[in-house]
Amino acid sequence: MKHSDYPALYQSASALSQRAQSSFYRAFLFYMGLLVIASAISVINSSSPEVAILQAMVLLGALGCALFLYLSRPDRNWYAGRAVTESIKTITWRFISKSEPFNHSDKVDRHDFGLKLKAIVDQNKGVAGLLTTHLDKLQITPEMERLRQASLIERQDYYRTHRIDDQRRWYADKAGANRRLVDRFFWVLFVIIGMAIFFAVAKVSFPTTSIWPTDFFVTVAAALLSWIQAKRFQELSASYALAAHEISLIRQQADNQMNDDEFSQFVGDAESAFSREHTQWIARRDS
Repeated sequence: MKHSDYPALYQSASALSQRAQSSFYRAFLFYMGLLVIASAISVINSSSPEVAILQAMVLLGALGCALFLYLSRPDRNWYAGRAVTESIKTITWRFISKSEPFNHSDKVDRHDFGLKLKAIVDQNKGVAGLLTTHLDKLQITPEMERLRQASLIERQDYYRTHRIDDQRRWYADKAGANRRLVDRFFWVLFVIIGMAIFFAVAKVSFPTTSIWPTDFFVTVAAALLSWIQAKRFQELSASYALAAHEISLIRQQADNQMNDDEFSQFVGDAESAFSREHTQWIARRDS
């Protein structure tokens, strides 16, 4: 389904998560960049008061970024928003597939779907007041209604193609991308540390030279390692690869002919697997 076909609360929580994620990474990058600039100013080794004032201002900016990250904790809103979106996505697919607990009459299931949405928001009260967008949108969209009214075969084909295959492809692509990124970032880190070692050794051979960028490269290496840890490329790669393998096992069952009860059970098991991976990842990010 398209992003706009999901409930309004899903779209609002997704927007919140994306804003918070961007805010976190912007502040984190500014913080590291300002520390690198401060270390570069130190290399100049100037007694000029203007240079000292400039360095102090840069460090104050870094302090401001650190305080922002500590006090506002945009990462918490990011994770909480993501948790809400994934929870709503799961019940949405259950609803349109007529899977338990939405395998009763349309009237009953529409009412229960609203109650489930309310329960998800109540469980995430920390971000409930921040879900301020898409207020004029529907919680049960026309596309959701259309898919729910489709035949069993159509619902089964749609779920297989647009849920299972999409999820498997997404996890596989993300696992590969994160694996490549961690390799590239560590190669850059090795080069930067190598430069720091080179200048540290050269300083012994040329003790009279006053300007040495060793501290600058040390700071850059520390900043780069902090970025790698913040992004958790390696951990994400392993987590996503495991999820892709688990979804592949689910995919093998998706081609079997099923009756309504069997399809309801199948969707329930698949959504439980998707939710389990996401819940475990959120727990690791929050730990």
